[in-house]
Amino acid sequence: MEIRESEKRRARNLIWNAAGEYGYEPDFKAYDAAGQADLYWNSIIGAARKAYGADTLEALFKAIHGSARESLFEQLLWIGLENAVYQREASGRPALPALRRAYAQQVLANNRGAATQLDMLEDAHFRRALGLADDLAPWDRKLLDQLEFPPEWDGAVLTEHALALLHDWFGFLPGKEQPAKKPRRRFLLFGRRGDLAALPAVRSFGRGFGEHLSQGGGENAQPAQRRLTDKNAAQTEEALRKYITACFGASLYTAEETAQRERELCADSHKGCHLYYASASTEFDPRLRGYTAAQRRAALKQMDANRAAYAADSLRHRNSIIRLTARIRNAMMAYLQPTVVRTSYGTLDGGRVWRGVYLDDDKVFTHIQQSDPGQLCVDILLDASTSQLRRQEIVAAQGYMIAESLNRCGIPVRVSSYCSLSGYTILTRYRDYNEVDKNDNIFNYFTTGCNRDGLAIRAVCREMEDAPCEHRMLILLSDAKPNDVIQMEQSGRYVDYAGDNSVQNTAAEVRALTRQDISVICVFTGEDDDIPAAHTIYGRDFARIRSLDQFADTVGTLIQNQIRSL
Repeated sequence: MEIRESEKRRARNLIWNAAGEYGYEPDFKAYDAAGQADLYWNSIIGAARKAYGADTLEALFKAIHGSARESLFEQLLWIGLENAVYQREASGRPALPALRRAYAQQVLANNRGAATQLDMLEDAHFRRALGLADDLAPWDRKLLDQLEFPPEWDGAVLTEHALALLHDWFGFLPGKEQPAKKPRRRFLLFGRRGDLAALPAVRSFGRGFGEHLSQGGGENAQPAQRRLTDKNAAQTEEALRKYITACFGASLYTAEETAQRERELCADSHKGCHLYYASASTEFDPRLRGYTAAQRRAALKQMDANRAAYAADSLRHRNSIIRLTARIRNAMMAYLQPTVVRTSYGTLDGGRVWRGVYLDDDKVFTHIQQSDPGQLCVDILLDASTSQLRRQEIVAAQGYMIAESLNRCGIPVRVSSYCSLSGYTILTRYRDYNEVDKNDNIFNYFTTGCNRDGLAIRAVCREMEDAPCEHRMLILLSDAKPNDVIQMEQSGRYVDYAGDNSVQNTAAEVRALTRQDISVICVFTGEDDDIPAAHTIYGRDFARIRSLDQFADTVGTLIQNQIRSL
């Protein structure tokens, strides 16, 4: 099976996102029958690393390395790991139950019957996942019961139990071939026998394929292939910053300025996090090598794809800009017109001089109270996490159209994106308030990593303190699914930055902006399941764009409502 490089990158990103760890080359990646990165299994692979650690997983699969039935044992162990990891992660990852149901339904829809005992166990396991009764014989049911590892085991207990199961049922002893000892039950067609050297790097896994780092599994991989950093060192702050700089662009601020912002912003719920302010770049450093070079090339390719997608539907995009511009301009004319007020200074109103003489009223002058567009600045913030992977061209186009419409109305606008890698929240700036000719830079948008929405919003709020306007507005394009590897402190304990924890944190940061008279609206880019989270975070100030034809009217209404309240 030939796996395309684009699918390998996607599988890697899915694993990183679930693991909350970046910069390593996964030992194992999963693909469906068509060779596309499997969303559910790669999420489980990453979550298993997060739950049990790389050392535990490496030791477990190293124990079966060299066995005549390594391929069989590998798939059995992943059934057990899937059961444990899913139960550990489901509550903190709202999308995981839906992914599991979809995968389980796919397994049952492609039922292979009694082709092999492994197929029977997989079918039965995912029937249970759907709440259906399994159809196994009692002996097979007993094996599956023992194979479905519980979530409360730690890595050491899980490893001990897994190896004991393989010994009891298959006569397996780590590091030794066991053809002489008969397993308790015969598993016909359970996988081919043969030495490890015959196993291909890409081989059957589940209902698709699994790709190993090299033939025979992780321990045969060359160390240099497994890390982004030089000399196979663990990721250091310096190495990670080099990687971020290579992929996102040079820092907008000096190290001292960034450190000052971290001291101000990376506190309480965001303690232990870091910030990086990147200048969007389309340059490729020819000195880049290996994985860093591949990621940078992938980002540049996505930038080209964003521009091509916009150009392919340019007529409708231009029409949307015209309509949105008209909606914003009408709101400005209605609510941001100069107002004549009577004051004790200004231009003398001859018709009111008598009031000063006879009524001792000193307000016989008029003054123009300006409320022109120059007093309104807008920041646009694009969610650039991996959860937006399939919407990159759409998000880039939407960001461009909003910025262009605001430009045409004479409203200063600044556009940035955000994501997080290994504890660093990265804000990439595409254009600043005065850079009216740089909207095209918005197409440099690409996605990777996690998203710590609360910290990103807090950081943008800090940047908006320097806005040259009295009135300020923040427009987010987000799927309302904040999730990050660095935990947050909550009521004296540390909890995952995911699920309700991260939603409530993001909502608190949004409320903090509104208390500073910064209007906040969200163009929702997520799925139906995430609408309740969007309600929690943004209240009524969000809208979902279901089609390009609705874009101008929907976004225009949001902006009009905020201008009305200024």
